[in-house]
Amino acid sequence: MIINRRNFLVAASAGVALTLPLARSVFAQDNYPSHPVSFIIGNPPGGDDDTLSRFLAEQIRADLGQTIIVDNRGGGATTVAGNLVASSDPDGYRILCLTTSGIVQTVLRDNLPYNLDNFAPIVGIGGYPMALVVSGQSDIKTMDDLIKVAKSPEGITFGSAGAGTLAHLTAVRFLKEIGGNGVHVAFKNNPEGLQSLGGGFIQMMFPSAREAATLSANGLLRVLAVTSPERTSNLPDVATMRELGHPDIDSMLWYGYMAPKGTPDAVVQRLSDAISKGVQSEAFHQKFQPLAFQEQLLTGGALREFMTVQAQRWQTVIKENNVKFTD
Repeated sequence: MIINRRNFLVAASAGVALTLPLARSVFAQDNYPSHPVSFIIGNPPGGDDDTLSRFLAEQIRADLGQTIIVDNRGGGATTVAGNLVASSDPDGYRILCLTTSGIVQTVLRDNLPYNLDNFAPIVGIGGYPMALVVSGQSDIKTMDDLIKVAKSPEGITFGSAGAGTLAHLTAVRFLKEIGGNGVHVAFKNNPEGLQSLGGGFIQMMFPSAREAATLSANGLLRVLAVTSPERTSNLPDVATMRELGHPDIDSMLWYGYMAPKGTPDAVVQRLSDAISKGVQSEAFHQKFQPLAFQEQLLTGGALREFMTVQAQRWQTVIKENNVKFTD
C-alpha cells in the first residue's frame, strides 16, 4: 500500500486529535486538585453534616494543597444537594456529603432524577446515634410517660426536617413498635423543629445525640433515650433504647462523601486517602468523640454494600408504614 504525504498528514492529525483529550485527562488527574474543591452539604449551617465537613475541610486542606469550600445547599430533605452533585462534571471538584436521610430519599421519591448509582463513593466516615427528646418543660419525664401519651386517643405530635428523613422514619418505626399514634409535623430543617419542640409546639423528636446533649444542657430539651448499643459519652446518664426494651430502634445518622459517577479512580482515591487521614487525626478524635461520634471508615465495595443495605432497610420501613412523599 502506498501512502502519500497528504494521507500521512491527515492520519497523523487524526491521531493527535484522539490523543489530546486523553492526555489532558491524565494531566488533570495527576494535577488534581488544581483549584478549590467544594463540599456540597444538604442542610443549613450548624447541622451535623455541616460541622463535620467544615472541620474536615480544614484538616485536609494542607494534604490536598487547595482550599475546601463548604457549600450549603439545603432543601428537599438533602435532594437539592444530591441532584447538584449527581449532575456535575465527574472531575472531583464537587463532593457530596451523603447522609442516611439522603440514602432514604432515593427509595422514597419516585420522581427523583438521580439514584445511588449516579455517585462514585469516596469514603464513609461513621456518624452519630440518635436521641429521643421531649421539651424540657414537658410533663413527659420518662419513657413510660411518653408511651402513655402516644397511646392516648389524641396521640403524640412529632417533628422532623421532612418526609423520609431519618428522624421521621425512626419516629414512625418507634410508634409502630409501641402501638402508639402520632401526627408528623415537617419543618424546613432540624434546628427549626428543635426550637418548636423546646417551645412546646410539638411533643417529640429524634435529633442526633450531639444536638440533644447541647440543647438538654441548657434545659431546652429532655433526653429520654439514645439509639446506640451502649450509653454515649456525652449523655452517660441517659439509657439506651436497648436498655428500655426497644433494641430495634437503633438508627444512626451516617455520613459519607460521594463524587459524581465517572470521576477518575485516581481522584476518588486521592480524596478517600485525605478524608480518611482527617477522620483518623488526633484533632478530629478530640473534637468529635466527646460528642458521641462513632467512627466507621468504609471504602470501595464495603461502602457500596453498606449504602445498598441501608437503602433496603429503610425501604422496608417505608413500605410497612405506608410512608408517602408528595410534592
